[in-house]
Amino acid sequence: MSAILRFLKNSPAAKLGWLVIGWLLILLSPIVGALPGPGFIIMFPLGLGIVLRNSKWAKKQYLRFKKKFPDYGKWTDWALRRRGQKEMPPIPPIKKQIKDIFGKPKS
Repeated sequence: MSAILRFLKNSPAAKLGWLVIGWLLILLSPIVGALPGPGFIIMFPLGLGIVLRNSKWAKKQYLRFKKKFPDYGKWTDWALRRRGQKEMPPIPPIKKQIKDIFGKPKS
């Protein structure tokens, strides 16, 4: 790994820069979501991943969220999985979560 890449990965200044970029992506995603296209779906998870990677506070908040809502925590874990994992987590079941969100269909 070159010295520049090591600096971009480990430097406190670089981590702060990545953190700012992540928060900007999260904050701009609703604005982009109002435009036609899949902007929100792409920008929000990217920003969330960058923030979780570079902020201890965000990681603590994520763990609290995961304890409170374990089903949604599974979805987030699946979305933020690493390629190098030996065993990939299974895709969480969607049927129950859709039912929880939208309720029972009216007859």
